[in-house]
Amino acid sequence: MEDTVYNAFAEIYDEVMRDVDYANWARHLVRLTKKFNLDVEKILDLACGTGGHALRLSNMGYKVTGLDRSATMLRIAGEKQVNAKVEVDWREGDMDSLSSVGLDTNFDLVTCLYDSLNYILEEQGVERCFQEVYAHLRPGGGYIFDVTTEYNLLQNFSGYTFAENFETASYIWENDYDIVNKICSSKVTVFYHNNGCYDKHVEVHTQKVYPTNLLKKLLQRTGFEVADIYHNLTEKPVQQECERIHFVCLKPNSK
Repeated sequence: MEDTVYNAFAEIYDEVMRDVDYANWARHLVRLTKKFNLDVEKILDLACGTGGHALRLSNMGYKVTGLDRSATMLRIAGEKQVNAKVEVDWREGDMDSLSSVGLDTNFDLVTCLYDSLNYILEEQGVERCFQEVYAHLRPGGGYIFDVTTEYNLLQNFSGYTFAENFETASYIWENDYDIVNKICSSKVTVFYHNNGCYDKHVEVHTQKVYPTNLLKKLLQRTGFEVADIYHNLTEKPVQQECERIHFVCLKPNSK
């Protein structure tokens, strides 16, 4: 079975991503909100996955809504929420069609992290996402997201294959980068142990690299002020050898 949504891979996602420092990432977000004097209480976390960021932000005292297109990811996030003893409002939906989900339209902050925006493969879809985010922010609210870079894909993914064995599953993660079309295709094959046999699942995940200037143009055309962009998890200007660019965008206050 081949899929393009995190379903089979979702079951081992947290094991595969065990080295991601979500706590530090959440603290970085909070530092950025303070730097730009954002008064934040309500947060919408797009492409929240298994809740790595959303749960930590909730634990820090924020009222968090987490949205993801994968029902499996959301189920796992809900299970983790019980253990974390925090409250998060989990919603299933796509980040470029928020209006169909019935969300509030007065969030103080919208986040979209871990290169999730790169999963939108058309420029028009990215612009729709920006428009939907803008519509769901209160005036004066903020939008913080990150994108992966071509440097990251060439250095760490293109032509590389990753594989691991866990107690109940194994996976093979094969990567190919099309430098002409700026598309990275990742074929993830997951084998689940089942009474001495294996259940095989195949998912193909695709990301597209977008030039920074294009993203700025789309954000500004939507109405956002691009307050700044940053190198990786720092507050430094973007450097050539950058794996992840963070954007901080502001919705102007109503006149």
